Amino acid sequence: MAEGNTAESIVRSRYCGLRDIHVAPLTQNTQTAYASATPVKLARAISAKISDKWSVEKVYSDDGTEDSITSYEGTEVELEIATLAPQDRAILFGQLYENGFLVKSKDDLAPEIAIGFRSKRRNGKYEFTWLYCGKFGQGVDDEFETQAEKVAVKSNTIKGDFYDRQKDGLYQIVVDESNLLEANTDAKTAITDWFSKVQEKEQAAG
Repeated sequence: MAEGNTAESIVRSRYCGLRDIHVAPLTQNTQTAYASATPVKLARAISAKISDKWSVEKVYSDDGTEDSITSYEGTEVELEIATLAPQDRAILFGQLYENGFLVKSKDDLAPEIAIGFRSKRRNGKYEFTWLYCGKFGQGVDDEFETQAEKVAVKSNTIKGDFYDRQKDGLYQIVVDESNLLEANTDAKTAITDWFSKVQEKEQAAG
């Protein structure tokens, strides 16, 4: 196995937490360059559903399956968060926030962003994630309810579509702290300041 790992040394610990959702607006996403602004922390995390979507096409010959071709179609992201400030809505949905007013238009376009977070495992370690590019073009679900004897606290749910970046086809980077080896110095350095930038495998320590 890669880097001398063995089945006995692999750690498989269940997820039991989610925190520190960050977003970074993209400043470049072309065939030759990828760059983002400094990440900012979003609202407090409640839950996240990250679903990679793949299509499978079988090729037939001689009355049987000759090959199976898989293609990445994108990643669906659904986040439940405590609440969104108007500044968050400007970043996520391209809405205008100016002089204290949040103004929504039918012509608003959600900008390309990267999204990062960390998820806790039962052993106390974390898995760190960045999704390289996507848009929360599906908007946000807002719920309101009158106050009764028992206060009902509401949250926000946002849905987005993420995809591979143009430069090299990469769409996600993950570091599982539970399975880091002594030799994985770049990855260890990266997770000490994971949200300072959108991380790259080849430049994690830079």
